[in-house]
Order: sequence, then C-alpha cells, then structure tokens
Amino acid sequence: MKISDNCFAVTGLYYTDPWSVNAGFAAGDAITAVIDSGSNTASAQTIYGYAKSVRPDNQMILINTERHLDHIGGNGYFFGNGVCIYGHSAIKRTQDEFIALLQDINDGINDEERKENNEGCIAFKNTRIVNPDRMLDNDAEFDLGGISIQILMTPGHTKSNLSVYQKDERVLFCGDCIAADFMPNLGEGNPDDWKIWLTSLEKIRKLNPGIIVPGHGNVIIGKTEIDREISRISDILYRAINTSE
Repeated sequence: MKISDNCFAVTGLYYTDPWSVNAGFAAGDAITAVIDSGSNTASAQTIYGYAKSVRPDNQMILINTERHLDHIGGNGYFFGNGVCIYGHSAIKRTQDEFIALLQDINDGINDEERKENNEGCIAFKNTRIVNPDRMLDNDAEFDLGGISIQILMTPGHTKSNLSVYQKDERVLFCGDCIAADFMPNLGEGNPDDWKIWLTSLEKIRKLNPGIIVPGHGNVIIGKTEIDREISRISDILYRAINTSE
C-alpha cells in the first residue's frame, strides 16, 4: 500500500503462526530501495513485482533490516534478478539453518497426514539462503534520485538490526525493533542487548517519524500511536531486564 508520496508498505506476507511479516520500498527517480525480502521466494516475487510496477525503469537495491530468516528468506529471488543486497555484517545464515526452520514449521502441523506429507515446506519451494553482499556497519545515506534514505543502526532485537528512514516524508521502516501489538521477541538477546534495544527505541522516538512500517503488525501512523507502541515495547523490555537482574 502507498503510505506517502514515494514510500510503500507490503504487509501480511507469509511466515508462520502467529506471525506474518512486513516489507516495503522507497522509490526515487533512479533507484528503488526495497526493505526486506520476506520469508520465501513467493513473498519476494510479490515485493519485487510491486516495486517494479511503481518505477519500472529504476535500478533496484535490497536492504535487510536483520538476520532472521523471515526478513531475508526471499533474498535469493532478488539476487537472481541482479539486485545488490545490503545488510549488517552480522547477517551470516546457512542453508542448514533454513532447513532446520522448515523442519520446525512442519513439526508444528497438527494434522499427522499433512505433517507426513511435509506440507509445512510447500510455501518455501525454490527458496534458498543468500546473505547480503554489501555490508552496513554504520549509519549511512543513499541518494535514490530526488529523495534519499538514511540507514540507521538500531540493534537490540539482534545485533544486526537496522532501520531505513525517508526523512522528508517521515517514513521509517524499522524491522523487528518494533513489532506492532505483538510481544517483542527477546529470544536471541540478554539484558545487555535489551538495554541497547531501549537506546534504539529512544533513537527512533527522537526522529519523530510520522509513519512506521514495523517488522510485524499493522503500519503505525501518527505521533500518538507511535509513542504508545514505543512505550509499550520499552515497558516490556524494562520488565525483562528487572526480572533477570
């Protein structure tokens, strides 16, 4: 969906219960920057198709907001179409990790016959792991032609998390630094990581974005809703830190 003059969100892409995952893109006059590739080739085709239809003649780049497979699973499709992939240097995933994920998804099927038929793997047909080939370890800026985007390091959920900000239109794509209405996923971190996450959330608050495309959940629009969501996740992180100490 179009969320500003040059920014678009692609929401509700397949992952696994209870999660769907979001992606998006910012389209300049010369370059379209796609943010995240979804969990599989089918999602990547959808994202790529929408981005291509908006600016058919543009060069395309892909930016991964983190290392988790629901955000990079579609990288192979973009790579196969000649798209350069940017991401944090901590993104180093393997095909074996992807196969283990598929096994977990398939094991979660309640119907035994469907499980034996490996139906949990069907959505991931033709999907393979491709890591970024262009490294981002510091804040940066990309000129897309007529507009620019800022790359902002926002670690905490993982060490690899970054956000993409289109300042003129005040649109932020922040990956899983924010997952609207969902419980934040603390599984990869520890109290020190969660403290860093709080710093990243404060960094986002100070940007004063008008629209946030989170990694999961609905697009967040307006200061009131953005402040509410940042405060909600911050409170959960504070409780987790205090409980662990």
